[in-house]
Amino acid sequence: PFWLKCPRPLPPPEPSQGKGAPPEEPMVMVGPLRVPRGHPWSLLARLLRWLWRRHRRAVLVACAWFAHYLHGVRRVQLHYGRGGNPGSSKTAQKSHRRLKRIVDHCPSLSAVYWPTWYAPTALLQFALLGLKEIRARIMERNPYMREVLSLPDGGKVALDWVKDVRPRSPADAVEAAPICVLLHGAVQDSSSATMTDLGRSLASRGMPVVVMNRRGYGGIDLGDGEAKMSMFGFDDDLDAVLAAAVCRHPGRPVAIIGFSCGSGFAGRYAGSRARLSAWTSRERVDPQRRPQLLCSVAYDPGYNVSPDGAVTKLKPPYSWAVNMGIKYCYAFRHRGKLCAKSESTSNLVKSMLSPASGLQQTYRLARRLSGAVDSSAYLEMQQPCLEEISVPSLMINSRDDPICVWRNVEDFRADIAANPNLVLAELRRGSHGCKFGFWGFHSVTDAMIGEFVIATWQEWCRANCMSDAPAPGLHH
Repeated sequence: PFWLKCPRPLPPPEPSQGKGAPPEEPMVMVGPLRVPRGHPWSLLARLLRWLWRRHRRAVLVACAWFAHYLHGVRRVQLHYGRGGNPGSSKTAQKSHRRLKRIVDHCPSLSAVYWPTWYAPTALLQFALLGLKEIRARIMERNPYMREVLSLPDGGKVALDWVKDVRPRSPADAVEAAPICVLLHGAVQDSSSATMTDLGRSLASRGMPVVVMNRRGYGGIDLGDGEAKMSMFGFDDDLDAVLAAAVCRHPGRPVAIIGFSCGSGFAGRYAGSRARLSAWTSRERVDPQRRPQLLCSVAYDPGYNVSPDGAVTKLKPPYSWAVNMGIKYCYAFRHRGKLCAKSESTSNLVKSMLSPASGLQQTYRLARRLSGAVDSSAYLEMQQPCLEEISVPSLMINSRDDPICVWRNVEDFRADIAANPNLVLAELRRGSHGCKFGFWGFHSVTDAMIGEFVIATWQEWCRANCMSDAPAPGLHH
């Protein structure tokens, strides 16, 4: 045809770029911007475009996961007790200023907490904690040296001293650093990951650390005396532990650190033994006496030990797990010793092991193993009294804790605010004992507790002008 013989029209001439100018690179749109095709942002845009076309559902799930994670990223909020206003008494203002100076030297208590990115929910955090428990029991060496302590009534408790840990720096090796006494939770002992990790962290700061296994814990039987047990411990037993600690490390004050049920033990002891406060007397501790109380730390406390208190706020499946743990630790493990005690105790063990016994009923039965004659006597013996605490005390709670739920904190918020020696650290995430960092390797509470104890020790040395025991520097 004739049109095949017609010459084709020439393309329009390209604009001149000058002699020797490089050709213009092709551009790619990344949002409202135009970037060269070889730019890293263009590669990211092409990757996101491919993911959106091929895996749209996965992208939506990832975006929802990321949004949920960012919702839990918050700075640690601190709630102080009274003493910060001019209308407070001089004693309250003095205690408040002292506690404020201590906390100001704890950078972890003012930092932004980034939870573990792949475990943003409470259930996933417990799964991560379970993996750490397997690691602590199977893959790691025993970090303790055991000392079995015989109690005056014939009972026994196991004291696990953390072996000498090489300080992170020469300045951490302080001669008169305080003794850290760790109190474990209801269904764990010194072998738990919570205790081993915290013990190593405190020992690396140059402090002697011991974990007190309460009666019936740590592989120790109930002894030849009265077979009694309690989730929240006995003050007389801790008196004996501190007496043994001062024989091992004479002349040192002591910091009591409790986790979960152990935090109730620590808070109650700090209140009931207010006469041992290191802040009410400027006398140097006699090596033959019990060490003075420097401070206390309550890690994930529940505050209310009543059968109608914190235990009633647990929901499944966590209530099922706690119920099984109490049955095993307090009834099944010691059923031989308890059944031989008396017929009534034997019936008590059978009732606790009954599958029909729920968490609240099991908890009510377990309190009878403490030797309390009735509910009033049990509360008198076990309930912490926050208003009586006279040493600097730190409490750490998470809003998403399914074991010691945040409602417990709200119920006792007025009691916390009434004591100038108390400070509450609030975290948005962290569950119960699962306050791990961004990568999930370490718990941020290890640094919080270590900094608080060292800062309190530094403040105590400064206040007492101990020229023969130089105040340790604060190491982060």
